Amino acid sequence: MIRLKCLLAGCLFSQMLLAQMNIFGTASLEYGDSENDFKFSEHRIDLNGNWNEWTGWIQFEYGKPPQLGRESIGLRKFRIDYVKDNFSFKVGDLYEYWGRGLMLNMVDDQSIDLDTGIRGGQIQWSNNIISAELLGGNQTIWRLTNQVQDFDDRIPNYKVDHQMFGGRIVLNRDQWQGSVQFLKSNENHPNPAKSINEDVSHMMFGTTIQYFADNLDLNIDYVKKDKNGFGLYSNINLFVAEWSLGFTYKNYSFDSRSPLDRWDFVNNTGGALTIQQMPTGFKTHNTSLLGKITHVIDFNDEVGTYLTVSGPVFTDALFTFEWAKSSRHNEWYTDADWIWQSGKEVFLPSDNSLMNPFQEFYGELNGYAMNQQLYYVIGLAKTQDVLDIYLNSEIDNHKSFSYEFLNAMTIPTHFTYRFDKSYSIDILFEYQEKKKGVKTFSSLPSMNQDMFTSLYLKDKQINRFLSIGIAKSPKWSVSLSVDYADTEERAVIEQ
Repeated sequence: MIRLKCLLAGCLFSQMLLAQMNIFGTASLEYGDSENDFKFSEHRIDLNGNWNEWTGWIQFEYGKPPQLGRESIGLRKFRIDYVKDNFSFKVGDLYEYWGRGLMLNMVDDQSIDLDTGIRGGQIQWSNNIISAELLGGNQTIWRLTNQVQDFDDRIPNYKVDHQMFGGRIVLNRDQWQGSVQFLKSNENHPNPAKSINEDVSHMMFGTTIQYFADNLDLNIDYVKKDKNGFGLYSNINLFVAEWSLGFTYKNYSFDSRSPLDRWDFVNNTGGALTIQQMPTGFKTHNTSLLGKITHVIDFNDEVGTYLTVSGPVFTDALFTFEWAKSSRHNEWYTDADWIWQSGKEVFLPSDNSLMNPFQEFYGELNGYAMNQQLYYVIGLAKTQDVLDIYLNSEIDNHKSFSYEFLNAMTIPTHFTYRFDKSYSIDILFEYQEKKKGVKTFSSLPSMNQDMFTSLYLKDKQINRFLSIGIAKSPKWSVSLSVDYADTEERAVIEQ
């Protein structure tokens, strides 16, 4: 009888427990095979659950091998959260975001194999006026480089470990919000050239100010790192009637490196950390051809401005204009001993081709027509970007320089016509004229050259992209895409 009562009580407790618990999940299954013998098998299962004040998340992965990254089989991620009244804490794999990301922006982007999260804990207390939090944990970053052994363009081969601890206090007052924060990181940095691991300490302090009103919002985010590094991001948006005007100024100056070692994260221990994923300060395109020439931002050394204007031009039509401009802070040149030196520092983007300038104008018209059955997007972009500096010297008042650049004009369009609530046809067409190559100049009498060497078999490349799709919402869709270029890069042909 006693055993029966215990059994009944246990069943009743289990039913009550399950009644208050929710468990749900998602699965992602990917498999690929190609003619060059590359195969991948990458599968992930995410399970989420909640019970009263508790929530949990676990992720299992089978990647042998994954499309990008290192092999992984078993438990990949987990986290437990507890929230009650003004108090909360988290334990496990954390992905937090402070301000605009100048100090802390943790991401897990499987499409590019970038994971900047930490495994540790976070506690937070907050009310309507103030909130405070502390977090800490360990982080392992895997990156891809040809400066260490076992290089493979799909598998990262360079590991850096961090131990991190930080905190933040946020104040809210009417339409204002302000915060102060700090983050300390102890890095274990492998140096393959010296066959040692270096212990490097990083310290950051920052502040954020935000203001929100009906016709205005303002954001200023500043971070000071170690002795000389800093980052500033400021943005203001004005709203007048149905029009909006935005202006952004960014100044990222965490480390100044010569063109030779600008992207060398193996032999340089300073600069921005991978946990600092800052705003780009320019439009990130998602069309096929524009996406391929997106500017590569230098978080260590880039100053820039970004202007946006948007508003209606007629019924059911919206016009957008964007202008982004940036450059490095200094012009780099080689001295008489062929050692790179930096010139005068600037705090506004420069047009000097030897300071890696980037500039893009983009205009877009989008809206509805034909009783809102047709949705259209018509854009025009002009892109100019100096990618690399190869030479910059002056001998006996004779200038010599060489750099790689890209100029492009792109017209992206997108049309969607809905026949009824279910059926629709989608047409994307993009046209691009792209000039990419090396500009070489020398006023030396022995050389006296001013020439352009195209990286293509022709002076410029003409690209076209077409995609036609038919869909029945929400059951199925099918599309056909064609990508055409009238010439190839020389390196591809000459192999």
